[in-house]
Amino acid sequence: MNMTPRTWLLMLLLGLIWGGTFFLSEILLLELSPFQIVFHRVSIAALVMVLYITIKGIALPKDGRIWLALAVMGLLNNAIPFSAIVFGQQYITGGMASILNSTTAFFGVMLSGIFLKEEAITMPKVIGVIMGILGVIIIMGFDTLSSLSLTNIGQILIILSSISYAFASIWGKFQVKNLGVEVTATGMLITSSVWMFILATMVEGLPFEALSMRSTLSLLTFAILCTSVAYLLYFAILKQAGAANLTLVTIIIPPFALILDAVALGEMVSLQELIGFVIISLGLLVISGKLRFKQA
Repeated sequence: MNMTPRTWLLMLLLGLIWGGTFFLSEILLLELSPFQIVFHRVSIAALVMVLYITIKGIALPKDGRIWLALAVMGLLNNAIPFSAIVFGQQYITGGMASILNSTTAFFGVMLSGIFLKEEAITMPKVIGVIMGILGVIIIMGFDTLSSLSLTNIGQILIILSSISYAFASIWGKFQVKNLGVEVTATGMLITSSVWMFILATMVEGLPFEALSMRSTLSLLTFAILCTSVAYLLYFAILKQAGAANLTLVTIIIPPFALILDAVALGEMVSLQELIGFVIISLGLLVISGKLRFKQA
């Protein structure tokens, strides 16, 4: 599918919105614990999506098996990765987290090649994945292989979130492919709200406490703009541009996250992180077919 100017505009907007999630996580971590942040994010977003589909006259499924599939989807696509990212950002900057999170496409390619017969592993995909792995190694540092620090733990948690996203994509193709996008998004958020309420209550106590105005506004932005609205944008772009083109948004997110961190928090990207990001971006372009090697 071709990318129209309108589609590019939507993709840039989505990149800006999702880039903001890493900045907002850093702000919220000053006042809230990780599970509390994620619970508020998904529960508020779920309420917004329920209101949205109600206005549109879309009914939620009544079949228990569908809700079980959505519960797994909510765990893999929301509860686990959102929590891993916020936990990881306790030890690394939002900019680094956004760069490492862009590896989702690489894990998606590898796992799809293993579990989905129609997703053949081609040479461009192999090259792209190798480039992605090299970029991650450069960002994390070669000393990661021989030592373990809080920074390494934060980096590894972000990688785990990418793996969870990739599994969610595969699960969605198997189990919830026949549901409408609005229903899928709403069902994921409802079930992930339940998951996060249980986790937050067990680990941190009831996830309800008085918040400052800054944290309240950050949470509302996190939930409504960066989750509910972002999902609707995501599916609109997917419909217009296709899955291959949509992987390009993972290249767009880090620059916005880095700019927000630099302007608002004074955090700067290192040369090592920049080199790693460039290599990861080139790998994503190879996988998406936007960058091809000429054959002799």
